[in-house]
Amino acid sequence: MNHIGQRIKEHRKKNDLTQERLADYLGVTDKAVSKWECGITTPDLALIIPLTKILHVSADELLGGKPEEKDARRTEFDKYCDNYWQYDMEEGYQLALQAVAEYPEDHKYLAWLASLEMILAYNSKYKEDPTESYSSEMIDRAIRRNNIVIEECKETQIREKAIWNTMLCYKKMNQYEEALKYAEMFPIAKSITRGCAMEMCLQGEKRIAQLQRNALGGLRDFCHLLSNIYWFAEQKDTYALAALDTEEAVLRAVFPDGNYVEFHANMCCAYQKRAEFELLAGNHDKAVEYLQTMMYHAQQTGGRMQKYTCDVFNGIVMNLSHYGLPYISVGKDDMTQSIPEQMRNRLRKEPIFDPLRDREDFKALLQ
Repeated sequence: MNHIGQRIKEHRKKNDLTQERLADYLGVTDKAVSKWECGITTPDLALIIPLTKILHVSADELLGGKPEEKDARRTEFDKYCDNYWQYDMEEGYQLALQAVAEYPEDHKYLAWLASLEMILAYNSKYKEDPTESYSSEMIDRAIRRNNIVIEECKETQIREKAIWNTMLCYKKMNQYEEALKYAEMFPIAKSITRGCAMEMCLQGEKRIAQLQRNALGGLRDFCHLLSNIYWFAEQKDTYALAALDTEEAVLRAVFPDGNYVEFHANMCCAYQKRAEFELLAGNHDKAVEYLQTMMYHAQQTGGRMQKYTCDVFNGIVMNLSHYGLPYISVGKDDMTQSIPEQMRNRLRKEPIFDPLRDREDFKALLQ
């Protein structure tokens, strides 16, 4: 069988290296290299990346998987990596460890692993003694992995995700000065966007359509910023209510016909939060009223292609197959389900709704 040691030997000779020189580069003994090449032992995982760089070979080639096997393995890893919040976090963590071991130079997988370590660090199972050290160890690992991505990755989206998550790690530890260093890594503004460039070049009706899409993107961003204000509020504070009222007022003004298209999902989250605030205040009747409105908006989200009918965006057709709720509950929401079913699952699972479970009008929402 062609084991990793044989491949190390093959590429070592191609690079005109002796066992002693390779050992010197790696900080191991020449006997260790000899044992690898004879198949007696294998190199530590931490040496795989240095080996690939010294031998000028990819990790895939060094590890020796067959192309079709590697493609199938990547497909499996990508399935979980791209939607990790839908799956069990601890099982996903073990899979992410395997992905990084098999593809050590893939920054996407490294960022995925770091994300899971950050999430698991604050899992309720690990918050109390005697496992408190687990949380700090996981956060340290997440920060180290994210920093590798930040330093080495050339893909902007993956790198910025690593910066964001590292900032959150320090923020959760109340190390605000460190968190601020990472916040400052983000660009101040992207002065030229594709939408702006298209707007400058198009003419006539095509230019109007592009202007509409640019305005729609701006509305989407504005609602997101407002929802950030209220979604993370822990009680019915003045600023949270103001953000809720402002978002709803803007959407009602823009869509006077009630055809919110993708923004029905924004209304779902807004009314869920209104209901939670009322429950905290002990106003159960009002909470149910808001939940009924929430479910109304959820039921309007069906269908893949939908068209705006309001004056300002009239005629724009949206493919909603890629749109979902603005905020998801990690490990709880199943994004493969429809939005109405996701909202029902929240009502079934979230403890904050426990005071309503015996009410018939609440039970009706679950049907």
